[in-house]
Amino acid sequence: MKVQFNVQMTRQYLFDFFLQHTYRTLRGKLSLLAGLAMIPLCVLTWNRVGRMFSVCYIFFAVFFLLLMPGKLWIKADQGLKRTPVYRKPFTYKVDSTGITTIQNAQTGHLKWNQVEKVIDSQLCLYVYINKADAYVWPKAAVGKNYQKLLELLKKHVDARKLKIRLK
Repeated sequence: MKVQFNVQMTRQYLFDFFLQHTYRTLRGKLSLLAGLAMIPLCVLTWNRVGRMFSVCYIFFAVFFLLLMPGKLWIKADQGLKRTPVYRKPFTYKVDSTGITTIQNAQTGHLKWNQVEKVIDSQLCLYVYINKADAYVWPKAAVGKNYQKLLELLKKHVDARKLKIRLK
Protein backbone atom coordinates (compact mmCIF):
# COMPACT_ATOMS: atom_id res chain seq x y z
CA MET A 1 0.00 0.00 0.00
CA LYS A 2 1.24 3.48 -0.88
CA VAL A 3 -0.13 6.96 -0.11
CA GLN A 4 1.03 10.13 -1.85
CA PHE A 5 -0.05 13.71 -1.16
CA ASN A 6 1.19 17.30 -1.44
CA VAL A 7 1.43 19.82 1.39
CA GLN A 8 1.72 23.56 1.05
CA MET A 9 2.61 25.01 4.45
CA THR A 10 0.37 27.81 5.72
CA ARG A 11 0.40 30.02 8.79
CA GLN A 12 -2.59 28.15 10.20
CA TYR A 13 -0.88 24.74 9.90
CA LEU A 14 2.31 26.05 11.49
CA PHE A 15 0.35 27.76 14.27
CA ASP A 16 -1.55 24.53 14.94
CA PHE A 17 1.75 22.67 15.18
CA PHE A 18 3.17 25.22 17.64
CA LEU A 19 0.00 25.05 19.77
CA GLN A 20 0.05 21.26 19.86
CA HIS A 21 3.78 21.13 20.51
CA THR A 22 3.56 23.70 23.34
CA TYR A 23 0.38 22.64 25.12
CA ARG A 24 1.05 18.89 25.08
CA THR A 25 4.08 19.37 27.30
CA LEU A 26 3.95 19.55 31.09
CA ARG A 27 5.11 23.16 30.96
CA GLY A 28 2.32 24.07 28.53
CA LYS A 29 -0.32 22.33 30.62
CA LEU A 30 0.92 24.04 33.79
CA SER A 31 0.83 27.48 32.15
CA LEU A 32 -2.74 26.83 30.99
CA LEU A 33 -3.70 25.66 34.46
CA ALA A 34 -2.04 28.71 36.06
CA GLY A 35 -3.95 31.05 33.74
CA LEU A 36 -7.25 29.33 34.48
CA ALA A 37 -6.54 29.40 38.23
CA MET A 38 -6.07 33.17 38.17
CA ILE A 39 -9.70 33.80 37.16
CA PRO A 40 -11.46 32.27 40.19
CA LEU A 41 -8.66 33.56 42.41
CA CYS A 42 -9.39 37.08 41.21
CA VAL A 43 -13.16 36.69 41.68
CA LEU A 44 -12.91 35.08 45.13
CA THR A 45 -10.48 37.65 46.50
CA TRP A 46 -11.88 40.76 44.79
CA ASN A 47 -12.92 42.69 47.94
CA ARG A 48 -10.64 40.83 50.33
CA VAL A 49 -7.25 41.92 49.03
CA GLY A 50 -5.96 45.16 47.62
CA ARG A 51 -6.94 46.13 44.09
CA MET A 52 -3.34 45.75 42.99
CA PHE A 53 -3.44 42.01 43.72
CA SER A 54 -6.66 41.68 41.71
CA VAL A 55 -5.11 43.56 38.81
CA CYS A 56 -2.09 41.21 39.00
CA TYR A 57 -4.37 38.16 38.89
CA ILE A 58 -6.11 39.55 35.81
CA PHE A 59 -2.75 40.35 34.21
CA PHE A 60 -1.43 36.83 34.77
CA ALA A 61 -4.65 35.26 33.48
CA VAL A 62 -4.37 37.33 30.29
CA PHE A 63 -0.66 36.56 30.04
CA PHE A 64 -1.04 32.80 30.32
CA LEU A 65 -4.27 32.42 28.35
CA LEU A 66 -3.96 34.99 25.56
CA LEU A 67 -0.39 36.18 25.16
CA MET A 68 1.15 32.73 24.73
CA PRO A 69 -1.13 31.78 21.81
CA GLY A 70 -0.58 35.28 20.40
CA LYS A 71 3.16 34.77 20.62
CA LEU A 72 2.82 31.42 18.85
CA TRP A 73 0.72 33.03 16.06
CA ILE A 74 3.47 35.63 15.53
CA LYS A 75 6.11 32.88 15.59
CA ALA A 76 4.16 30.96 12.92
CA ASP A 77 3.80 34.08 10.77
CA GLN A 78 7.50 34.94 11.04
CA GLY A 79 8.54 31.32 10.51
CA LEU A 80 6.52 31.15 7.33
CA LYS A 81 8.04 34.39 6.01
CA ARG A 82 11.64 33.63 7.02
CA THR A 83 11.89 29.97 6.08
CA PRO A 84 12.33 29.50 2.34
CA VAL A 85 11.54 25.78 2.48
CA TYR A 86 7.90 26.60 3.37
CA ARG A 87 7.35 28.61 0.18
CA LYS A 88 7.12 25.56 -2.07
CA PRO A 89 4.96 22.48 -1.60
CA PHE A 90 6.25 19.17 -0.28
CA THR A 91 5.33 15.83 -1.79
CA TYR A 92 5.12 12.94 0.66
CA LYS A 93 5.17 9.30 -0.36
CA VAL A 94 4.31 6.94 2.46
CA ASP A 95 4.71 3.20 1.99
CA SER A 96 5.97 0.09 3.76
CA THR A 97 9.60 1.31 3.71
CA GLY A 98 8.87 4.64 5.39
CA ILE A 99 8.29 8.25 4.41
CA THR A 100 9.84 9.87 1.37
CA THR A 101 9.84 13.66 1.21
CA ILE A 102 10.31 15.45 -2.10
CA GLN A 103 10.69 19.17 -2.66
CA ASN A 104 12.15 20.57 -5.86
CA ALA A 105 15.06 18.27 -6.73
CA GLN A 106 15.74 17.22 -3.14
CA THR A 107 14.57 13.93 -1.68
CA GLY A 108 14.74 12.57 1.84
CA HIS A 109 13.69 9.26 3.31
CA LEU A 110 12.71 8.44 6.90
CA LYS A 111 12.48 4.81 7.91
CA TRP A 112 9.64 3.79 10.18
CA ASN A 113 11.94 2.99 13.09
CA GLN A 114 13.18 6.61 13.02
CA VAL A 115 9.74 8.05 13.79
CA GLU A 116 9.73 9.51 17.33
CA LYS A 117 5.95 9.81 17.69
CA VAL A 118 2.79 10.63 15.78
CA ILE A 119 0.25 13.10 17.15
CA ASP A 120 -2.99 14.32 15.66
CA SER A 121 -5.03 17.46 16.07
CA GLN A 122 -8.31 18.40 14.47
CA LEU A 123 -6.40 20.01 11.61
CA CYS A 124 -3.23 17.95 11.08
CA LEU A 125 -1.16 14.87 11.77
CA TYR A 126 2.34 15.47 13.13
CA VAL A 127 5.01 12.87 12.49
CA TYR A 128 7.91 13.76 14.77
CA ILE A 129 11.37 13.08 13.37
CA ASN A 130 13.00 14.23 16.63
CA LYS A 131 11.80 15.87 19.86
CA ALA A 132 11.20 19.29 18.27
CA ASP A 133 10.67 18.77 14.52
CA ALA A 134 7.83 17.07 12.73
CA TYR A 135 6.30 16.56 9.35
CA VAL A 136 3.07 18.56 9.31
CA TRP A 137 0.40 16.72 7.36
CA PRO A 138 -2.86 18.65 7.06
CA LYS A 139 -5.77 16.22 6.99
CA ALA A 140 -7.24 18.22 4.11
CA ALA A 141 -4.08 17.60 2.06
CA VAL A 142 -4.17 13.86 2.75
CA GLY A 143 -7.83 13.87 1.72
CA LYS A 144 -9.46 10.59 0.79
CA ASN A 145 -6.24 8.70 1.56
CA TYR A 146 -6.50 9.50 5.28
CA GLN A 147 -7.72 6.00 6.27
CA LYS A 148 -4.97 4.32 4.24
CA LEU A 149 -2.42 6.58 5.92
CA LEU A 150 -3.75 5.65 9.37
CA GLU A 151 -3.47 1.96 8.44
CA LEU A 152 0.17 2.43 7.39
CA LEU A 153 0.95 4.27 10.62
CA LYS A 154 -0.76 1.62 12.72
CA LYS A 155 1.07 -1.15 10.91
CA HIS A 156 4.59 0.33 10.91
CA VAL A 157 4.90 2.63 13.94
CA ASP A 158 5.18 1.24 17.46
CA ALA A 159 1.78 1.61 19.13
CA ARG A 160 3.36 3.45 22.11
CA LYS A 161 4.47 6.21 19.72
CA LEU A 162 0.99 6.69 18.25
CA LYS A 163 -0.96 9.42 20.00
CA ILE A 164 -3.76 9.54 17.48
CA ARG A 165 -7.37 8.52 17.30
CA LEU A 166 -7.33 5.44 15.11
CA LYS A 167 -10.63 4.98 13.37
